[in-house]
Amino acid sequence: MKNTLYLYFFILSCTNSNSQSNYIEYHKGARLIESHILDSSYVKAVKLYEDLFSTYDFVFAEDCFRAAQTAVFINDSVNSFLFLERAVNQGVTKETIVNDSILIDLKKMKDWSLFENNYDSIRDKYIAAIDWDLRQKINKIYDLDQKYRDKHELHPWNFLWRPFIWIKWKKTTKKIVENELIPFIRKYGFPNEKLIGIDEASFHHKQNIDHIKSNYAFMILIHYFSVPRTSDFNNLLLSQIKSGNIHPRQYASLIDFQAKCGKEKYYNGLYYNEWHRSKNENELQQINKNRIKIGLELFEAHAAKYKRGLKACQEKKKGNHKHIRFWMFCG
Repeated sequence: MKNTLYLYFFILSCTNSNSQSNYIEYHKGARLIESHILDSSYVKAVKLYEDLFSTYDFVFAEDCFRAAQTAVFINDSVNSFLFLERAVNQGVTKETIVNDSILIDLKKMKDWSLFENNYDSIRDKYIAAIDWDLRQKINKIYDLDQKYRDKHELHPWNFLWRPFIWIKWKKTTKKIVENELIPFIRKYGFPNEKLIGIDEASFHHKQNIDHIKSNYAFMILIHYFSVPRTSDFNNLLLSQIKSGNIHPRQYASLIDFQAKCGKEKYYNGLYYNEWHRSKNENELQQINKNRIKIGLELFEAHAAKYKRGLKACQEKKKGNHKHIRFWMFCG
């Protein structure tokens, strides 16, 4: 693992020009911090989170959440609450915080009452910053995509009709993406948490719990690219990483679907190995270079997080629920 990290640091240093000029640099910094967490270098990780968050006005909610967890791990109460307030500013709800096995420990600290007193005012600023007209537009087209998705995936008694539902679903998704979502992105930017907030239960009738990400437009595109499609929109989507509107994991996953479902027909490039993976080991070196360019970790580090998440599931069965979250399985 250490050799992998050394290689990552070398590639990062070679590509880290014009630092802080765009969100690709933000994501490179965030992935570097995560490598320190994987290596149990929590003190260094907290210091780097301080630096990263002081540089950008908008930061991703999951990074704030993870930063707060990491600070709690080293009993740094000052940064724990600073990161927690930043998380609330990015949309993380108090319910999400108190339901976390690590962050719940903050309720025992003297500064918790101050955090609670400030929570509503921070939350109000977050709610006020959301463009609700745009959020409702995305909710509407998400509902239409989900209507056919549910008929196809959740209603087994429809098995005789499933092939026809599939065709209708893909035709509907094509219209949604090409006639509504892509023009929306060109005009406003990709509708993710920076623009319309994270997905929480009070924002949509299908949302049962509060999340710390925004995935509605992303899932529409996943369904769109689950059949062969042209790669005409890839440059537009790539540009949204730099502006902070789409996470590189989401972009890489969309390309992986094109590589899997549209190979030899439309998309002729490589996988990013984020959702689907290339079976050709000779492509891994270039895949890693491509991952680093958009702000992802090396695939080996991604795989280490995957294995860590599986191990955390086993640890939870033994009663150990305290794991800094990467949202891969249980850890």
